[in-house]
Amino acid sequence: MKNTLKNSFVEGVLWNYGSVVILSVSGFLINFLIVYFYDAAALGVFSRAQAWYGVFSQITVWGVHMSVMRLIPEYKDNCGEQGLIISSALAGILLFSTFCVGIIELLLPWIVTDNGNLLMGMQVIMPGLVFFSLNKIILNYLNGLSEMKPYAIFQSMRYIVIVLTVLVMGILSCEYKWLPASFTGAELLVFVVSSGYLIHRGLFIKPPCIKYLKEHVRFGTYILLSNLVTELNTKVDIICLGFIVGDDYLIGIYSFAVLFAEGFYQLYFVIRRSINPKITEYYVGGKLKEGIAMMNAGLKRVLRILSPVAFAALIAGYYIMCCILDQKDYLAGAQFLVIICASIIVSGRKIIFGNIFAQTGFPARESFINLLTVVSNFTLNIILIIWLGLVGAAVATAASYLIYGYTMRYYVKKQFKIAI
Repeated sequence: MKNTLKNSFVEGVLWNYGSVVILSVSGFLINFLIVYFYDAAALGVFSRAQAWYGVFSQITVWGVHMSVMRLIPEYKDNCGEQGLIISSALAGILLFSTFCVGIIELLLPWIVTDNGNLLMGMQVIMPGLVFFSLNKIILNYLNGLSEMKPYAIFQSMRYIVIVLTVLVMGILSCEYKWLPASFTGAELLVFVVSSGYLIHRGLFIKPPCIKYLKEHVRFGTYILLSNLVTELNTKVDIICLGFIVGDDYLIGIYSFAVLFAEGFYQLYFVIRRSINPKITEYYVGGKLKEGIAMMNAGLKRVLRILSPVAFAALIAGYYIMCCILDQKDYLAGAQFLVIICASIIVSGRKIIFGNIFAQTGFPARESFINLLTVVSNFTLNIILIIWLGLVGAAVATAASYLIYGYTMRYYVKKQFKIAI
């Protein structure tokens, strides 16, 4: 039985890593295609629209996906309760996210007044937030059930569709302000396919339940700040560069390098997704300390080899990509990549255990840690961008990962008497 569980966990991690490989390759291809068919300015606009999309997405989903993720493992053998949990989440978020998108669309022309391309890019990407929010709930539902194969497939589908859409738009010479619409189309397709899969499996054919709707709102509200600042933390540099530097071409070069760093970060984040259900199971079973100690020991062994190998491959891949594009300007981005990835390596295990408080019912503590991180990141970005320009943004982002790692280690030790 123990070997079966172990094999299932390993298989889940492998499927997750397969989706991360697709995600990373797709990210590279999206950037490559935009630079190939357009230029760095187009990439700058695309990256700025994507950054704001990421931030707003945390508001439209309101942390409800994390509530689903927390509750599903508790009702592992109760299909009836599982159906009530997800149907309540989907019904509530459909209404709320639609309302939010309507408000955002009304306000955008009053907020983005000096960049027509950015305004249009943001207007066409925002409807995707409704389907993104619904997809987050479905994907976390599958994650909570440890259905990692369909989870990985649907996760990968999003990025494959975006790549193909950008490719077609580039071939047709569409104006680059329309490129962010690829997100909206991809999220719509993923929602149709994934919900069709779940309906076929009979996994959530249940009417919404007020009990779980209230619980989702309660938990989501507590965890919202955590998710919002976590997402914001990965986008602060792009957002601050947009306000302070304002040059889409330079922002495009920086974002090209940062995309590689985000792909590197996903190596750690995918393990987080895989161990989240296990953390809840250990906590409910009163074996959290032993379970975390076992996972921590395994992570130390794996990351000692994985991190430097992945880092070397990343730097080589970045250099090769720049050579293929024959764009010397992008080679300057290698320094940003090295600075950020070095800090991710140092904070690796803390990133992996980043949802330990949410998974054990302490979302407010997780929110506090993430808020502290993003405030530090935002402050450092403003100071260092003014002082050092693009390099300052990279240094500030790297520092935020180190601050996050130290803070996580301190509070996990304080709350659970566990060293990570």
